[in-house]
Amino acid sequence: MRNADELRRFARQGWEAAQRDKELYWRDWKRQHGPAAGIRIADELRKQVLAQKPGWPSEEERREDLATHLRVLEALDRVAARRRRPAR
Repeated sequence: MRNADELRRFARQGWEAAQRDKELYWRDWKRQHGPAAGIRIADELRKQVLAQKPGWPSEEERREDLATHLRVLEALDRVAARRRRPAR
């Protein structure tokens, strides 16, 4: 952007087409490369974080992560239990 007006025009543009193109790109990418590619990418991201922050995750971060996972599991269990109840 060369000036504030160009920046404003850019920020105000309709982003629907960009969102749609992004969704199509990732849909096609996943079809072409399969689920294993996503796991490889996640592992590369993990390696990058470890290179920048060797102590990651800390014990506290691990505890917080576990607590979050347990809360999600409990919430999913409650939803599943409600779906199994007979209609009144």
